[in-house]
Amino acid sequence: MNRKLIAPAVLACFLAACGSSKEASNSNFEKALNKHYAKECITVEPVTLSGDGNKYPVTIVLQTKDSYGEAKADAMNAQTTRYFDGLVDAGVLAVSTGTKQEKSWLGNREFTAPTKIYSLTGAGKKALVQPDSLALCIGHYKVDDVTRFSEPSNALGHTISEVAFTVSPVDVPDWAKDDKLTKLYRLDQRLSAHAKANRTMVLASDGWIDSADFNN
Repeated sequence: MNRKLIAPAVLACFLAACGSSKEASNSNFEKALNKHYAKECITVEPVTLSGDGNKYPVTIVLQTKDSYGEAKADAMNAQTTRYFDGLVDAGVLAVSTGTKQEKSWLGNREFTAPTKIYSLTGAGKKALVQPDSLALCIGHYKVDDVTRFSEPSNALGHTISEVAFTVSPVDVPDWAKDDKLTKLYRLDQRLSAHAKANRTMVLASDGWIDSADFNN
């Protein structure tokens, strides 16, 4: 083989990292993105201003008809507990009733307030993201296709590339596909297929990784 042809070939292979994980390519970015998304859940998390604690079981203090009248109290309670009740209907939370001693607004007397207590079912325990959290996992994203990426460049001492791609949700449990829950938590967009997305990728010693994972 002509030696004059070998040198350029070797140089080209070096610049492209010979197909290594450090090469800027659709396949390497797809692998790195999927690795990132595999450990990042799409979540639903009930929110209330009357909750007791940030982990399950959660006790919700209800308003009483003595304070607001029956109709208004019922409406206020329904609004307060709706995100939890939606998860009860989906089968990942169970609800029971109880009472709790509360102080009046002025703090000069105590009274017994009714409560609802929400705890995890078996399905809920499987979906719980962390023990000290109310967030439940409803799946992960998986890359459909890397559509384009910027030429790698230097930024603050790192080699980075902006990557555009599409993703679709995977491993979505049946309970998370319920129409009422989808509407309540506005999941239509988050669970839509082939959604456009973009991320900043960083070249590390072991190849390309999502910038959010660089220090992890």
